[in-house]
Amino acid sequence: MIKKHIKRLSFIVVILSHLGFLVAILIEQQNSPFIVAFIILMLLLLLITYKKTPLSAENHVLEHVLTIGFVFIGAIATYGLYMLLGLSSVLAASLIGLVVSFIPDLFKKSKLIQGMPTAVYCGTFVGMTNISIAPDYIFITLASFISGFLLIGTKNTFHGVGGKLGTLAFGGVTIAFFITLLITKWL
Repeated sequence: MIKKHIKRLSFIVVILSHLGFLVAILIEQQNSPFIVAFIILMLLLLLITYKKTPLSAENHVLEHVLTIGFVFIGAIATYGLYMLLGLSSVLAASLIGLVVSFIPDLFKKSKLIQGMPTAVYCGTFVGMTNISIAPDYIFITLASFISGFLLIGTKNTFHGVGGKLGTLAFGGVTIAFFITLLITKWL
């Protein structure tokens, strides 16, 4: 029962991320009728897609813990290359993605390792966050854990849909930003 609620919560966060992003574009580009029509069409298509997406929960505790860890590794490695070595965030994410893509070939029998590149690459999107949003490793850690939970919650949904990992990272960074914003306002 709890797994179903976590899955539903993750799904709602993804929906709100997509809708919030499209509404922000709509508000910014309200003077262009073609863009407004396109965004409204995208909103309708997204709502139809979300309505038809099945939600099923499965129990894979070790896999879930490893997924969160892999997202964390991807985020910290990308952010570290970006901050410490001065690489661009895109180049850092590309290097991490390239290196990690070969690891499943080394451990062909391990089913847990086969999903590693996806989780690490999701983390690289978190690690690409601009320094004005993510000033330190604590923020990246929080955002990567949130993104890891979102990745687990959307595990068997959005197959074949482009942008899933970036959307999950965007959702994780956005939630982490709001959490840190609220904490700094209260303290």
